[in-house]
Amino acid sequence: MRYTLTLPNFLKKRSSSLSLALLCVLIVVFAFSLTSCHKDHDDPPAPTYKKEKTIFVYMPWTGSQSNLYSYFKKNIEDMKKGVVKQGGLKQVNLVIYIASLRNKAHLIKVSYEKGKCTNDTIATYNDGAMETADKLSRLLNKVKSVAPAPIYDMIIGSHGVGWIYADEAPRYMRNKIVAARRNNLLKGLPITRQTRYFGGSDIEMDITELAEGIARSDMQHLQFLLFDDCNMANIETVYDLKDVTDYLIACPTEIMGHGMPYYEMWQDLSTTSPNYKGMVDNFYQFYSNYKIGTEEYHYGTISVADCRQANAMVELLCTIHTDYPLTTEMETEQVQVLDGYAPPMFYDFSDYIHQLCKNPTLIARYDEMMKLLVPYEAHTEKYYSALVNNGVHYMRTCCGLTISAPSHNEMVKRSKATSCFYRNFQ
Repeated sequence: MRYTLTLPNFLKKRSSSLSLALLCVLIVVFAFSLTSCHKDHDDPPAPTYKKEKTIFVYMPWTGSQSNLYSYFKKNIEDMKKGVVKQGGLKQVNLVIYIASLRNKAHLIKVSYEKGKCTNDTIATYNDGAMETADKLSRLLNKVKSVAPAPIYDMIIGSHGVGWIYADEAPRYMRNKIVAARRNNLLKGLPITRQTRYFGGSDIEMDITELAEGIARSDMQHLQFLLFDDCNMANIETVYDLKDVTDYLIACPTEIMGHGMPYYEMWQDLSTTSPNYKGMVDNFYQFYSNYKIGTEEYHYGTISVADCRQANAMVELLCTIHTDYPLTTEMETEQVQVLDGYAPPMFYDFSDYIHQLCKNPTLIARYDEMMKLLVPYEAHTEKYYSALVNNGVHYMRTCCGLTISAPSHNEMVKRSKATSCFYRNFQ
């Protein structure tokens, strides 16, 4: 479109009395107004999506011992049953990465048609686990390319030991854990989703690598991350993941090999706005009635942590740390233990802070902050461990998160040196 600048008549008559500078100013102002109202290029349209969110289920190879592959297949079947029950995937993409061997995995997109779920294999990998940030980032980019959506959730099924770093577990500790697990299997005791870090006995991944992989990917951020693993609900893990997910759903203790009850939880986790309370309630109801054969195993803990509150909690912990150091090892016989390690590694977060801090005002602030940090939590009367101190353990209290600050365990001591969380208290 062409614009012609025409001077008004009074300017034509009096142009001799106007300075050339004034004319230039008028012309520039007029031209600027034109360019401001008529852009050469329109803003690119907002992307359109066929679905409102994508749920990505990541089930890597979990090792030659206590392998969880058979449990994973059952978990997937339960998810599909949940899809069928609600009459389809609705506004959700469901993509699954599952490893059947150390060097074999498939990326599958689940579809629904005529009352049934079907699998579409998108890719096959000669890699049973994307255990580095680079590999995970590429995998997440692939997921986004085949299932684009404005919202992403991630479910990780594997073994787990919270925030502990894989390289900081001395060999004698690994051997001790493996020997205990082998003895339990010989006794016919049930297994839990427990080894170390998260992954399995052959392939492990640190939480910091996971966070970096998500941040580097085109997804960048998750609505929620659900850990279907043991001992992953820690304040240290919440802090490591605070920049890549809004919510963390996880267990402060070990979880039975069956894992999350996806059929019961599916409707609550698959909506665009998840019903976190519903997930917690259904988990609790399932494990309050759980059996293996005729044997009752009524053991389960779960929490939902709002990772957006992590910085505020750490600021408060720094204030507490000034007079009551979190970095000092202490006698912990009176603090609630929530694992089966020897020495223990995971203690109830609130029980520890309440026993550490003697300032009523700070404790009151802490309790209020915990209501924001952990809006939903549920636990049975007891928890079960398949580790060194195997068997049933009573819980006097459980706030939904653990902390390793007072632990004497060698794996904790070594991991603290490189922990982002503990760097705040140096």
